[in-house]
Amino acid sequence: MSRFFQALKEASRSAPELNGLPQQGDLASPPTLPAGIAEQMAGEFAATVPGGAFDSMLGTEAHELGTVTHVSLDQAARLIPHVIDPSIMESYRRLRTKILQEQQANPFRSLLVASPYSQEGKSVTVLNLGFSFAMLPEFRVLVVDGDLRKGSLGKWLGVADGPGLGNLVEGSATLEDVVWKSDASPLHFMLCGNSKVPSAELLHSPQLSTHFRHMAEKFDLILVDSPPVNVLTDTQQLAASCDAVLLVVRAFATNRKALEKAVQELAPFRIVGAVLNAGIRTRRRESYYGYYAAERARR
Repeated sequence: MSRFFQALKEASRSAPELNGLPQQGDLASPPTLPAGIAEQMAGEFAATVPGGAFDSMLGTEAHELGTVTHVSLDQAARLIPHVIDPSIMESYRRLRTKILQEQQANPFRSLLVASPYSQEGKSVTVLNLGFSFAMLPEFRVLVVDGDLRKGSLGKWLGVADGPGLGNLVEGSATLEDVVWKSDASPLHFMLCGNSKVPSAELLHSPQLSTHFRHMAEKFDLILVDSPPVNVLTDTQQLAASCDAVLLVVRAFATNRKALEKAVQELAPFRIVGAVLNAGIRTRRRESYYGYYAAERARR
């Protein structure tokens, strides 16, 4: 945790515009009133989230928007409700509480969840937060797959590819066409879609912000998954259309240089905090984005 704290502290010095964020407390210890973004990010929102766990799902009042579809979660995935460790669920409850507190103090509806590179726990965090918020009575949460190049939300949920955010932005689908709701839980979600228009063009569209505003009229919180911030510019374009950003980093995987770069890339936007994902220490697999970055480095 000390390296994480120090990296954020030094990154904040190179991005002074971030220091105006409100002060935060700590999830695991009594509240503190530190001085800058590093202390803030290592405080209230720096929750240690090893994976996902869920106890009993609580039903909520059905929301009129969304087509019901069958969701089949991978039993081996670190997703609610497959992990039974109660401390994990408590970590998500704490993170949920802190997000609600920040939302009340400085209102926002759309929260982009970003990470420096792939396989740092961003998508797991998005989905488990979505399930956690869906437990709250009459709270309407929408999880959006904003990775238009290689979205993974459908695979996590066991849902076939279909129209999604890309189709909404290009105009070939309406909001009603692309919002789905699980047949097994109160979670609403939106896939990345199957548009043939390049993601860079879609994310530059002024319609993107308009659609997020329309979503905000229907939902209390929109959680947006995103590509790796240090690899593609897509994340910055998404952040420009969202109200706030939550940064996810992974223990024993995210290095100091990567963290500093991610904070600098996201400096123009409202970063409300960070999540330290303890995860499971495994050998990192080469991913699509890892290959993409390696190819860029060779050129």
